[in-house]
Amino acid sequence: MIKGLTLGLLMVISLGTNDKIWTKDMTDQQKCQAEADFMIKYHKNVHVGPCIGKFEGMGYSVNGRIPNTCTPRRKMKLTGDATARDGNRVARVRSWR
Repeated sequence: MIKGLTLGLLMVISLGTNDKIWTKDMTDQQKCQAEADFMIKYHKNVHVGPCIGKFEGMGYSVNGRIPNTCTPRRKMKLTGDATARDGNRVARVRSWR
């Protein structure tokens, strides 16, 4: 119980906000867009929520180009691909199932 509580507390502290990034009733595409928007808004260059789908890749660039993301090793269907930008900062989140 203590380990789970500590981990949950660290996740809230590390995100630096109480904003809910996405909800379970959203599509994978909507979840990807919500995470990309969150990353840009709060200057986060890390995974910021639970895994979307069965595999999630994220990328971040500061040169205005759309970044690459990790991709799954086995064949999966791409279910979401979203970007958000603020000036030259670009965040990209993709999901697969």
